[in-house]
Amino acid sequence: MSNSTEAEKIAGEIFLNPNESLKCVAGSRQLRAFLYKGKLKRGFVVLSNRAIYCKGKYSVSRDRRHYQTKLTDFRIDLEEFQGMKYLQQKNPILLTLCFFFLLLGPALLLLDKLIDFGAFTVLNPVLDAVVCLLLSGVFFLLYYIHKRTLLEFVHTNGSLGVDIHYIPVSEERLLIRYLRALLNYTGGMPNE
Repeated sequence: MSNSTEAEKIAGEIFLNPNESLKCVAGSRQLRAFLYKGKLKRGFVVLSNRAIYCKGKYSVSRDRRHYQTKLTDFRIDLEEFQGMKYLQQKNPILLTLCFFFLLLGPALLLLDKLIDFGAFTVLNPVLDAVVCLLLSGVFFLLYYIHKRTLLEFVHTNGSLGVDIHYIPVSEERLLIRYLRALLNYTGGMPNE
């Protein structure tokens, strides 16, 4: 499909105002899947001369502290856009499991010392405590290694974060370049 018909399809399906013009797209594979199949999955960003359109799975926050991953269809007017930054997120469940097993190991040993827990069960409390401590180490390593990098769009009503793992680097850089140019533009918002 040629670029002109793709731009027309984007204007018809995504843009609110028919006078808007397409500047760039970050996540073109996800956009094509949305245009042809109508399914929203991973997030993509479409930048026009008047707004930023964010569709798909995003981390959404009103206070920029507590994020929820939601399937969203959001429009940010360029007048409301305040900035962007990279945000690192880690899974807190892994850290919780790390501390749980870190406390469970010594608790099993203490229980064995107090009431001779190992004599009444088939379990060996010392071996179980060692396994719990090893599991605690594994969960800590997983917490330390696995992180998500989000490109966060800050606006007057909160922020949206798209996982940049699913967006090609060239498209991400082009989007950032256009958004920085729009932020640095001092003569008002362009309405080409």
